[in-house]
Amino acid sequence: MAEQVNQRIESMINELEQMKRTNLYEDDEIKEISRRRKEFEYRIQRRVKEKDDFVHYIAYELALLEDISLRRKQAKLTEKKTEIEYAIAKRVNKVFKQFIYRFQNNIEIYFEYIKFCLSVGFDHAVSGIIGQMLQIHGDKPKMWQMASKWESKHQKNMENARSFLLKGIHRHPESDILYLDLFEIELMLAFKAKDEAGKEKFLKRAEVVWKNGMKNVQDFSYLFKVCDISIKYGIDESLNNNIKEEIWSQKEKREVWMYIAEKELEGHHWEEIEELINNDYTFPKEIKNYICIYEEALQQFPDENLCTHFIHGLLKINDTLCTDEQKIRAVKHAWMYGHENGLLSNEMYAFGIELLKLEDDLSTENFLEIIETALVKNPQARYLWEEKITLNKLDENKQLSILKEAGKVLKADDLLCLWNIILDNIQTKEALSNCYTKFKNCEDAVVLTIKPKLLKKFFEHNGLKAARELYEEFIRTPPTQIEVHMVMVDIEKSQEKPNLKNIKKCFECLVQHHGADNVKVWSDYIDFEIQNGSAKNAPLIYRRAVAVLKKELVDEFIKSQTLSRIM
Repeated sequence: MAEQVNQRIESMINELEQMKRTNLYEDDEIKEISRRRKEFEYRIQRRVKEKDDFVHYIAYELALLEDISLRRKQAKLTEKKTEIEYAIAKRVNKVFKQFIYRFQNNIEIYFEYIKFCLSVGFDHAVSGIIGQMLQIHGDKPKMWQMASKWESKHQKNMENARSFLLKGIHRHPESDILYLDLFEIELMLAFKAKDEAGKEKFLKRAEVVWKNGMKNVQDFSYLFKVCDISIKYGIDESLNNNIKEEIWSQKEKREVWMYIAEKELEGHHWEEIEELINNDYTFPKEIKNYICIYEEALQQFPDENLCTHFIHGLLKINDTLCTDEQKIRAVKHAWMYGHENGLLSNEMYAFGIELLKLEDDLSTENFLEIIETALVKNPQARYLWEEKITLNKLDENKQLSILKEAGKVLKADDLLCLWNIILDNIQTKEALSNCYTKFKNCEDAVVLTIKPKLLKKFFEHNGLKAARELYEEFIRTPPTQIEVHMVMVDIEKSQEKPNLKNIKKCFECLVQHHGADNVKVWSDYIDFEIQNGSAKNAPLIYRRAVAVLKKELVDEFIKSQTLSRIM
């Protein structure tokens, strides 16, 4: 192996000398290039060859070619390209051949090899690579397609391209991509034909291709792709009509209706739909056709997904077809059709309700009817209950009734959101009292988190005495959140003459409930005594905190108190 590597290194000497003579590289750079190449050569000559060794070697040489090109531009050098760049390209070509021989099952290598050949002008080698690839990977339709594309796009040889596709179809009669490419080539040749006879010949061949494909290809979307290609070239109306008739003949499939509707928006019309058009609709022609096709399809295939496609298609309408106002009107029409026929998904209900709120042209009664219908389909959708409560915001008792109804189906977190909305909306003492009664009978632990807001509402509507009574009740029936005590502290502080005794009582309750695992409650208590109470009580509270706090929190508390004194 060493002898073989040395021979290959010796073959590079002239190339390296030319790099030095042209001043492209310094001596130390050339030594590094030689060292790296020797290392790569040893790797690819090992008995057990690794794919990455070839990849890294090729990548290094390609990077070197780019660097040489850059240095030539900077130095404005043009000589010795044959001795340097061409020599490197030949070496990479040999490495690629060795790479493919060792890893011929890896398709990506062939593509990289072809890409390399094109980049260095070895176009003549590509046909050989493709032939070698097809010998090994002819069981893959994509390979025949790639061979055909090479001949048609790079070599401009349509006959060779057709030949590859025909051979591929012979081996893979079920492959849609081969039929479609062959169909397109025939149409391309018809488009370029110099006389009517030639055009007719290619069109007949095109018709044979798509019909044979229809017999063998299992994927129904093949027919749609054939139609798209035919429309793209648009050189023979008879061919287009034959394909469109075949599509229409399979209208028992819902995909046919979806495809025809989309084509109507693109301006490609099916005569067969004329009898379905509702001329009472005042939308632009293409949009009206689209809507009528989908409405007929939904009658035959009442399906939520199909209705969602219907609406999404209108949302994506090109601005050239209609104004924004017409587009919104069409979307609302489709949404209402889905609503009236029970075809809206939960996501579509959410979208439509937001749209209707923005438009704001429905009466409250009609909007409520839509919400009720949506709730029947999806009773666990919180946003629907929120809308229902909002629509009844002037009827506080009705809101509480809705809350009770929602409590039977919603999860705790969702129900908590409704509680918060209702508390925000409450305006009367009577409604607040009813809400509190309902709260007391609620057994859900999550809902208990509204205690702070409820306490605040009681103070706002019923005054200080009612707030103190509710606070007393809360601390007798734990758990209470820290916020409950702090809300009461703020209420007491907000009075014209704050009762320090009551505030201190709140802090005592606070540390009793949360003093073991919260440093801040003690810090707040100490700050209160220093600023508003009696500063001499602060050391006593400090010692109590150290005694009550969990061991892992004591250091944190001492540190925070020390820092607060320094600050």
